[in-house]
Amino acid sequence: MKKLLLALAFASLASVASAAPVNKTCPVGSRPARTDITVTHKGEEVALCCNNCKKKFEADPAKYEGNIKKG
Repeated sequence: MKKLLLALAFASLASVASAAPVNKTCPVGSRPARTDITVTHKGEEVALCCNNCKKKFEADPAKYEGNIKKG
């Protein structure tokens, strides 16, 4: 039972770690991105600077995906 709980704990930590945004600059507004405002795009978390930019990105992600600077 302890091994199962330990395995589940590690699995949940791995999923949290992989959910970190891939960018530091908002692909819509070109301002510093906030880690608490994100969208999932093509399996990756993309951070945005504000909720207005989030709405714009969600409405037309193809328009902004070239602006996603990973790193």
